[in-house]
Amino acid sequence: MTQTESKTIENLTDDDDDQLNSSNKIIPTAYKSNQSDLKNFINKSIPKQYENFIQCHIKREKDGFSTIYCLYYIGQNGNDLILLLKARKHVTIGGHSEFLLEIPLENSSTNLNDETSIAKLKSIKILQHEYVLYDYQNNQENKPQILAIIYDEHKFGSKEPRKFTVLLHNTKEDLRQFKENETIIDEWRAGRSNDLIEIKNKIPTYNQEFQVYSLPMLNNHIKEGSHKNFQLIYLNEHNEEDIIMEFGRINENRFSLDYRYPLTTIEAFSIALSSFHNRFRT
Repeated sequence: MTQTESKTIENLTDDDDDQLNSSNKIIPTAYKSNQSDLKNFINKSIPKQYENFIQCHIKREKDGFSTIYCLYYIGQNGNDLILLLKARKHVTIGGHSEFLLEIPLENSSTNLNDETSIAKLKSIKILQHEYVLYDYQNNQENKPQILAIIYDEHKFGSKEPRKFTVLLHNTKEDLRQFKENETIIDEWRAGRSNDLIEIKNKIPTYNQEFQVYSLPMLNNHIKEGSHKNFQLIYLNEHNEEDIIMEFGRINENRFSLDYRYPLTTIEAFSIALSSFHNRFRT
């Protein structure tokens, strides 16, 4: 699937056929100050008919012993940025990495924790780099699981590219509850994952002449090579590979994130956050 021209649409729904055919671009401008509308935008899957990418940047910055990641939507020009989500990374006493996510409104809590966050991306196993995204937008004790990310075993010091799998709930199904201490990953490994969508990253090819792995990127903002750079591919109804997400380094602390159907904003952001788990490589 090729990229089409940029489009401009506000408050797009699956039924907005006239808007979808009017060569416009999805812009979450209306969500700037309304928490309810912003929650709806970040949790709603991009319409299947919309073939363009939602284009965003992630900015990384240190905040004491923690690291903050801010997700900005790119508007009509590169300087028109809308802050959609923030995440704070910290490491638990047991050595597990966690990212707490919030909607950054004017009254946002400076002390982001389980009570003030809308979701938590939590590493399940330290060495295997397996993550589950938990939904904190309700008062359920057993938090619903939105997605899981499983990185293949990677030998320390190896220059081979990362391989990973993303597990999503079928977009037509409601999030179902899991038993305590059971995860989406357990369901998948046990073969009980009929309602899960399996998405994998596109494997870079090895250039024998330059002795490097390379991956042609669609977005020309991605300037620097990095093991974090990746594309996610999804098999459509014609059994063809569609690129549905692209993530890559712009500079030391700025990254490009483009995504589309069947991903939501919070899912795409969380998948990108999981790529920051290895501090020994750039």
